[in-house]
Amino acid sequence: MIKKITNFVDSINPKVIGGFAWLGTACMLFSPYLLSYQIGFLLGAIGVFAITPPCIKNKQWNLVVLNIFSFIGYTLQIFNII
Repeated sequence: MIKKITNFVDSINPKVIGGFAWLGTACMLFSPYLLSYQIGFLLGAIGVFAITPPCIKNKQWNLVVLNIFSFIGYTLQIFNII
């Protein structure tokens, strides 16, 4: 499964992955200041989702796992489950 994901991410144009990284960074930059609103958690979820492909491409598996759990946490918070 990890090999399929890695192959998929490797097939993506590096400029697209760089764009995702910048988008995710921008979302993560603003999300802490907006966490008192629902949009802060949404930006956080989008941010960690967008910075995951560069982490997969660079084989930074500790950050991939951290991003997955962060995405789950932000998503649960969006729907007021936690």
